[in-house]
Amino acid sequence: MRRTLSSLIRRSLVAACLATALTVPAMADDLTEAHLAAARDTIAAAHASEQFNQILVVLSDQTKALFLRSNPGAVKDVEEVVNNVALELAKRRPELDRELERVWASRFTEEELKQIADFYRSPVGEKFGQTMPLIIQDSIRSANIWRDAMSTEIVTKAREELNKRGYQF
Repeated sequence: MRRTLSSLIRRSLVAACLATALTVPAMADDLTEAHLAAARDTIAAAHASEQFNQILVVLSDQTKALFLRSNPGAVKDVEEVVNNVALELAKRRPELDRELERVWASRFTEEELKQIADFYRSPVGEKFGQTMPLIIQDSIRSANIWRDAMSTEIVTKAREELNKRGYQF
């Protein structure tokens, strides 16, 4: 369950980041280097890009599984080739970092970014940064439990009412 939940969180964060990146205002083209530097500093202080460190690992595992389903005997070669390709692609990580900087800089002023970075460097900010992934994980688990309970209840109550009206479901 933990691995599945971790995967769900990772996918949710990636999706949220991509959705955010796609909706960045046009002003992102007008960002100054100082503004981007403030975003870079804030991202580092918040450890906000670390959640994306596993993207290539996950993609590599998925790619290996894809090829091994077709040819299970090629384990050694598939491992070697996919790992080499992933290592080559890892060199492109700065592209994501630059995009994240633009996302943050387009949503916050340079001064706001400096204040956020200061917060993350404070004792409570450090605790927040360390605890937030666990809070997100617990929140998603709680929301899923609640969703499942509501799903059961809505089906049960609707079925009962519809049965009273002469329908069979």
